Amino acid sequence: MKPIFAYIAFAVICCAQAFAAESIIKDSQDMDCHVYVPDVINPATTYQLVVGVHGAGGKGNGAAGMKDWAQRGDLIVIGPSFDAKGQVPYQGGDGIHAEKLIALFEILKKTYKLRDQMFLHGFSGGSQFTHRFTMLHPKLVCGVSSHSGGTWATDNYGEISAAAKKIPFAISCGENDTGKSFPEAPFGRLEWYGRFRDEIGKKGFCSIGGTWPGVGHSMSAGAWDLTKQCFQLATGLPGASATEKVVISDAWKNLNGISEKSTTPRPTSKPAVSNNTSQAEVDKMAPAAFKRADTEKVPDDLLIGFMKKYPPALWKDKPGSAKLLEQCTAAANMWQAAAKEKNMWNNALQQQFSQFTAGLDLKSD
Repeated sequence: MKPIFAYIAFAVICCAQAFAAESIIKDSQDMDCHVYVPDVINPATTYQLVVGVHGAGGKGNGAAGMKDWAQRGDLIVIGPSFDAKGQVPYQGGDGIHAEKLIALFEILKKTYKLRDQMFLHGFSGGSQFTHRFTMLHPKLVCGVSSHSGGTWATDNYGEISAAAKKIPFAISCGENDTGKSFPEAPFGRLEWYGRFRDEIGKKGFCSIGGTWPGVGHSMSAGAWDLTKQCFQLATGLPGASATEKVVISDAWKNLNGISEKSTTPRPTSKPAVSNNTSQAEVDKMAPAAFKRADTEKVPDDLLIGFMKKYPPALWKDKPGSAKLLEQCTAAANMWQAAAKEKNMWNNALQQQFSQFTAGLDLKSD
């Protein structure tokens, strides 16, 4: 089954975006922390710090898939490097590893004007670090996105702190990701994810959980969507870009418990095509988009992300659009079918669907 949610930018065929500048700073262990900032830094702007934590054996380059978020222009992204070996590996989110991240935060504050709390994202080993660090240092974290962890803070593998219950947690695991992260582990990844999800649910945490059919040990479009929702709730900034909000799922628990400064209103009804895309931008984008669709099958998730930026009503009447319209129609039908199969075809999704498919000739629901 194709992913239900896809907000991945159709970057190959869209117009050029701002670039994020990269630099490297050394941490207390002389390891590389990769720093990604907007191309232009405004000294008057207070930026949100986003931390992307790599999996076991990885490094900080790419910030666990988050580096391109710096292109938004309203946040700064870092990818610290952590040691997964030794007597105290970083997955515990404590000790020297926690101290290192806190020190990096303080160092960056001397160069950039930053908000007082970090947004954390991690996959696999990074998931283990981010959710445990948050439990230990809730005052430093505004939101946490943790996916496919090999262990979770239950069953004597960490503590669930009530002090973190008002922080939005987005967690998930692929439904095929059933193996154990190490032979002695008491549970496989999928089962352990479920135990942690249930436990924080019982304790009244602000949280959302998801499992992804057909997905193994990898980040999926659905996991990225939850990350963007979590970011929007945690920071009050739009989740899809510096100007575009994402729809907040009805599956979130205990939203009323998060702090007032972190809440973001759910999108209200809008016209079918309601973005700020200029005609000049559409004219610039269209030839490359049409050419790609004429020569290859574009992945469905990219097509969905593309339509969110450029609804078909903006370009469907242009010469050469036929093949792209055909592929977008097929992707939209697949997206709708997947949403219904997962029993997620609610009013919010129907509204979203009607917005990004405006201009397509679809069968009535």
